[in-house]
Amino acid sequence: MANDYDRHLAALHGRFEISDALIAEAARGVTPSPIAARTRIVHGEANEVYALAFESGLEVIVRIARQVEGVFDKERWALERCLALGMAVPRVLSIQRLADGRQALEVCILEKLAGQRLSDSLDLPPRSLRAVVRQVGAQLSLMHSITEADLGDGGRFFEGDTDDFLATEGEFTELAGRAGLDGGALGRAFRFVEATLATPLPRTLTHNDIRACHVMVHEGRLSGLIDFGQVSIDSPINEFGKWDYWEAPQLPAAWLMEGYGDKTLFAEGYAARFAAFRIANALWALRWYALTGYTAGVERARDRLVQYFAELG
Repeated sequence: MANDYDRHLAALHGRFEISDALIAEAARGVTPSPIAARTRIVHGEANEVYALAFESGLEVIVRIARQVEGVFDKERWALERCLALGMAVPRVLSIQRLADGRQALEVCILEKLAGQRLSDSLDLPPRSLRAVVRQVGAQLSLMHSITEADLGDGGRFFEGDTDDFLATEGEFTELAGRAGLDGGALGRAFRFVEATLATPLPRTLTHNDIRACHVMVHEGRLSGLIDFGQVSIDSPINEFGKWDYWEAPQLPAAWLMEGYGDKTLFAEGYAARFAAFRIANALWALRWYALTGYTAGVERARDRLVQYFAELG
């Protein structure tokens, strides 16, 4: 599946590549030092990304988005709030708006965190993996201390930010049918999610894409969380459902819970809500990979949903 995913990413990223001249122009907004090395990073599914090393020794990450004005402003706001809490996240060094011919570009330059992704560090001893995931849980609990009431002028970034899961039921049903999922089981799952999440839950600032590929590890310890491009205001429980979808069973959500500060989140009702968010995340993943033509991603989502449906009984 890894090779399939690499080919999927290559197809997505093959549609764009910033010129050397524009990279150099953006870099001058951070340092006058010449670029000593440039490495393209083909990991994510949205932005064009490079690692730059300068002759001065400075190392940065450059992320480029196309035709989406202001896309990085929300991320910068969230990262600054997280830094103020003492979280291990990168600092935004510069956001620039450039033009590549007729195409508008948004360029975000961040400090480069030490180490490599947790998803590339799974050969660490189980004790070390558990410790890192517990540290991720502790970081998330800090982030989740920022409530809707704490947003201030940042509230503008989250207007109309909530996906209407139930309103997408028809599309999900069609896509799930194409993937070979049982319609009756899917219908029961929708009614379970609807009933379980009928009462609005407290919402906080969430990473909203927390998974091992967005966790950096250095010398066996957490060095930081990255890629806040999907940051949102949502229930913290959604983070646990998302993590479970991507990382279980090798990196269980129970390890996140061990490091999480406010254990009241896991009081009565948590298990059902966790199960509901897992189903929702699996369906969103199925939809995304169906739209982008990644068959292995659709199959993974289908297999997860079969598991979740079975656990519902």
